[in-house]
Amino acid sequence: MTDPTPPLTPPPTPPPDRPPAEAGVNTDGRDHTEAPDCAAEDGCSPGPMLESDLRDIVDRARHLATGAAGPDQISDDGLEDLAVALESARRALDAATARINGEIDARKSTDRRHGHSTKTWTAGTLRLPSEEAGRRVKVARLLRSCPDLHEALRLGRIGFDHVRVIANATNARNVDAVIGIQQQLIDMTDDFLLFRAWAAQVLDLLRLADPDGAEPSVEDNHLNLSVQFDGSARLEATLVGDSRHVVEHALSVFSDRVFAQLASDAAQAPEDLPLPHHSAIRALALGEICRVALAATHKGPGTAADVTFVIHAEDPGVVRTHDGERVDSYTAQVAVCDAAFHPVVFDRFGVAVDLGREQRFGSRDQRRASRVRDGGCVFPGCDAPSSRTDLHHVDPWVPTGSSSAGHHPDVCSDSCHHTDTDSTSTGSTSTGGRTDMDNLASLCRHHHGVVHRTGWAMRTVEHQWFEFTTPTGAVLGSQRHGRPMPAAA
Repeated sequence: MTDPTPPLTPPPTPPPDRPPAEAGVNTDGRDHTEAPDCAAEDGCSPGPMLESDLRDIVDRARHLATGAAGPDQISDDGLEDLAVALESARRALDAATARINGEIDARKSTDRRHGHSTKTWTAGTLRLPSEEAGRRVKVARLLRSCPDLHEALRLGRIGFDHVRVIANATNARNVDAVIGIQQQLIDMTDDFLLFRAWAAQVLDLLRLADPDGAEPSVEDNHLNLSVQFDGSARLEATLVGDSRHVVEHALSVFSDRVFAQLASDAAQAPEDLPLPHHSAIRALALGEICRVALAATHKGPGTAADVTFVIHAEDPGVVRTHDGERVDSYTAQVAVCDAAFHPVVFDRFGVAVDLGREQRFGSRDQRRASRVRDGGCVFPGCDAPSSRTDLHHVDPWVPTGSSSAGHHPDVCSDSCHHTDTDSTSTGSTSTGGRTDMDNLASLCRHHHGVVHRTGWAMRTVEHQWFEFTTPTGAVLGSQRHGRPMPAAA
């Protein structure tokens, strides 16, 4: 976290080609302090006034970014003034963004119109990381209930990160207290020079408003593993109740084991195998826990870890994940040294040739093929990875004797939700869609539900691409590995 700046002020002077504007009044003389409200059912869009203001802001920012006078021609004082002024502008824009995002979220319009949550729509439309979109939505929800915080952000007294800290510490049990002490939380920023010190005080204060907390719930546990740009992965988790203590104990036990092994290696070759730091040992311990857990349930030859890597026949020297990410050479060499190879055949259009028998559930090979082909949920704009998808029967699988030939939610919930099990026999026969690759699509649980809503339809097009038809008649092409369906498909 960065240290907060003092209350911010506008730049000392406006750009030379524009006259100064009074607060709340545009240079055309009109009052723009408050925008007119627009009810959800009105279907109205931002008026010319708002659009003109936004264009003016963008033009000014671009002018500053590409102005004739470069930063090297501005004095030290001038640079510092500009840095403060830009932060003031950023905070005002953050407040405006939160107001718009909060209204979108309250109307649930993105779900109704596009089948996406506000978070997913924001990430896809603005090309943002999912985590950043989630932060924006969470802050927007809080600011709708806390007008004092919103005003402080608009005026630049606090920043987006201040609101984010408060939002992360707010829950259904203490939200009323947060609303009641908004001004106190704002005033506390003047008492600390360091952002982290202010944040720690806020967390302590909000815990006082929720001393006992709620009884731990399964839903309070969270874990996210996100791939970073350098090929590493970042693990973030929140564990409550018994899960927290079990994981903590397991990490302690296995960390001791890993430390003993590494310490022995370091004693033999201290310069070549130095002992890593504590957090690295805990990370290695987590990997060892996973290997032991997989080995306990493993059946058959080879190593226990079932990790899928992809090697294309035309480029056998490159190893990739099923999401298309190139694996570093060291990991690739270790992985293929004792690997079981499963051929997945694709035609010249990149379409996976049918692997399984005509059966109810997708086989392990079909799931492997779908991961390589789709790279995650195929609904356009969704960022759910393959590990969080179901194999959906586009033309629904219907048991023999069923009177329904269309989408049947009970049938699909049984025949589609098979992300991890390896069912190779059915015990029944189908009168509906086949369990073949051109009839199987990777969908996350949310969008799996969307395609079963009244008015939604899905069909397979050429080369195992898919099309979605919304209740309003809009046709959306599917995606593969985050890339849109080509126009020729």
